[in-house]
Amino acid sequence: MAIRLGRAAWVLVMAVALPLAGCVATDDSANGGGSKERATAAIEAARAYQQAQLDHDWEAACEARTERLRRSWGMDTIAECIEVTTAPKPGDNSDVRVSTSEAIEVPAFGPHPAGIGLGMTVDSGQSTWVTQVALRLVPDEHGTWLVDQVINLIETDSTDTKAVRTELERE
Repeated sequence: MAIRLGRAAWVLVMAVALPLAGCVATDDSANGGGSKERATAAIEAARAYQQAQLDHDWEAACEARTERLRRSWGMDTIAECIEVTTAPKPGDNSDVRVSTSEAIEVPAFGPHPAGIGLGMTVDSGQSTWVTQVALRLVPDEHGTWLVDQVINLIETDSTDTKAVRTELERE
């Protein structure tokens, strides 16, 4: 029971922080960027994931994560992920702006396969609501892009592709 409560508290913190997180990156020349179609599909998947977080659509958010990411957060199934992350919607997010950076190819790192890295910015128009994240998206066996890594960019003021790549290869 204590483990579930701890997981629920952690997920609640992430549920509040992730929808308000993001990073903007502009230079993908280091790795060539990849095909425009891959980048577009990854960006669309990242935006859908972020919107599901903002809308508290936990089923869509949980389904947009890889099994590896869910398990690293202590959730073995999508049903358990939904159960742990279900929380009342704290308010209207209709004025929140979500922007994505330029997509970059990122190599495999640790348990994470190679994929597309990008930053996201979620801005409510209030300085306390701007946060930054770097996301690693990887295609599953059906070609659906899923979020495999989420890194909050708290300790860096830089939001370029170099910062996104650095964080995704460090954690």
